[in-house]
Amino acid sequence: MKRSMTLPRLPLQLRFRLPTLSWASRGPMASWLLLGNLLMIAALAAMTALSLWNHRETETDRARDVVENLAQNIAVEVGAELRNTDNALATIALRYRSTRQSPDQAAMVARLLEEQRGLLPQVVALRVADIHGTVTTGLMPGERPFNVGDRAYFAQARQTDTMVISEPLNSRAQNHWCIILARRLIDHDGNFDGIVYAVVTAQHFVDRFSGVALGPSGAVSLRSDGLNLVARYSASEPSSTKGFGTKSLSEQALRSLAQNRERGVYITPTALDRVERITAYRKVPGYSMTLFTGMSSNYFLAGWRGQVVQQSLLAVLVALAVAAASALIHRIHRRERRAKDALQLLAREQDAMLRNDLIGMVRIRDSHALWGNPAMERMFGYQPGGMVGQPAQTLFLSPQEHARIREASLATMRSGGRFHTQLRMRRLDGTEFWVDLHGTVLSEHESMWMLVDIDGLKRSEEQAQHLALRDVLTGLPNRRLFQEKVGDAINAARRTGRGFSVCYLDLDGFKAINDQHGHEAGDEVLGEISQRLQALVRSNDVVARLGGDEFAILLSGVTRPEDVEQTLQRCLFSIQRRITLDSGEKVSVGASIGAVIGGGGDACRELLHAADEAMYAVKRTGKGQIQIAGHVHSEWAVAA
Repeated sequence: MKRSMTLPRLPLQLRFRLPTLSWASRGPMASWLLLGNLLMIAALAAMTALSLWNHRETETDRARDVVENLAQNIAVEVGAELRNTDNALATIALRYRSTRQSPDQAAMVARLLEEQRGLLPQVVALRVADIHGTVTTGLMPGERPFNVGDRAYFAQARQTDTMVISEPLNSRAQNHWCIILARRLIDHDGNFDGIVYAVVTAQHFVDRFSGVALGPSGAVSLRSDGLNLVARYSASEPSSTKGFGTKSLSEQALRSLAQNRERGVYITPTALDRVERITAYRKVPGYSMTLFTGMSSNYFLAGWRGQVVQQSLLAVLVALAVAAASALIHRIHRRERRAKDALQLLAREQDAMLRNDLIGMVRIRDSHALWGNPAMERMFGYQPGGMVGQPAQTLFLSPQEHARIREASLATMRSGGRFHTQLRMRRLDGTEFWVDLHGTVLSEHESMWMLVDIDGLKRSEEQAQHLALRDVLTGLPNRRLFQEKVGDAINAARRTGRGFSVCYLDLDGFKAINDQHGHEAGDEVLGEISQRLQALVRSNDVVARLGGDEFAILLSGVTRPEDVEQTLQRCLFSIQRRITLDSGEKVSVGASIGAVIGGGGDACRELLHAADEAMYAVKRTGKGQIQIAGHVHSEWAVAA
């Protein structure tokens, strides 16, 4: 997808106004100096603009990775809920058909609904409508029978054996937005006898989406097969039902969906609230619904905008330096007159700082606590005054960790510096958490420490890093992380002289499995192949999934073609072994493999391209082969 961005204009303070005197009247040296200054300013402006452009591209790519991974994960979760409901409805329909007409049939159906209802926390109602559409079973206490025979899902369910998902509608019984999941009921003689259906409210999906962290203006929405809005959660409008039941999509979203209904990413203002977002969408596996996740441009570009301001202000600060020097002289005279007031204010500020609710502070003498502020006591789970006299090492994970930090901090603080680190510490109840630790010396035996609880921030960083660099299905490194690993291998080769090999692998026959057995079977095959490949390589090698049915392998220190061939032949042999699916069926796939041998003098992009070209050369010459540096090695057949 193409992106456009207007380069930032230079601030007014950086625009030069030429003097009224001509350059010639100032002499050749002045002219050259003026020309040199103008060229330097122009070069600085160009470099600043280029740096800001690259930084924006990086932030946009990072946001795209986050929303794509979140869309995939939430779509899988929604698909699992729908599949759970589908299984329950199928169970009810099967048991209904196996039961003959009898006076207690209604009571049996009611018990069956109650039994399955307990397995479906996402469903607010589980009901049965008779052949005419009248709902008499599964009604709420005090609720009267009503008719759904005119609803589209009733007619659709009557014509098919599979579960029908309705378009979003406003419930007649409960007056809220919901979708209906319905299956037809066939009696013991094979005749249509009504439908069983489950009601899933839009609020259920809104509650699930509200836990997704996409920033202050992030949004998650679910749309039906007709792209009508089923549910939407926006952090800026958490309770809004605006647009529910309507097909309110931007032109950019419609174009992207027309090109690829399964998945995609686009950047455009959202039709419902006109907030510009980077939005990723994924089709819910196995069902005709689509999940959208969007992150506000203002949110993921906030850091970039900060860089624009900082770099622009840097130039302004140079121009203000002379004015600051003059102001400094004036401040010196005022400082003496206001010294007494300043000391009193400082005392009040220090008292407020010591009693703050965010930063924990503790005074240590001879490795024991003399005093701790309320924030410190709450942070570590102590009662008021409970920290006094406690050994400092009880706050650390181990005595060895305490000794290490103590020695490092003393060495820093005795030389006049302030010690700073981030580490895990232990609360009174034994739980561990991340702390930002600052220390300064007060005297030969005393020191003051400030601590900030950063456990939530650390966990968010770890989660974001994992989502950006790992494949959701297999847990393998994704394309981005694999490229970083190849870059690391190139740098290591420059230092040590040891080369490496980059291999691209594309599965043969995978599409046929997807078409014949479904996407779940395809996911099982991809998971099994990834495990087999990891089992065949060494711990310092890398196996990655690039997307679809493409994998890549980085073999560290392997540079001889015959060694590369031997390893890849083992991989090919393992891939060709039959795979037993969860359903009990056996399937098999092959692979086409291309490899290239790299070293310290190579570039990452060219190596990856060469391996990709080698793989596709195998595809064109018959598949099931290995090509290394221009030499093709035939497939090793596997016995059935």
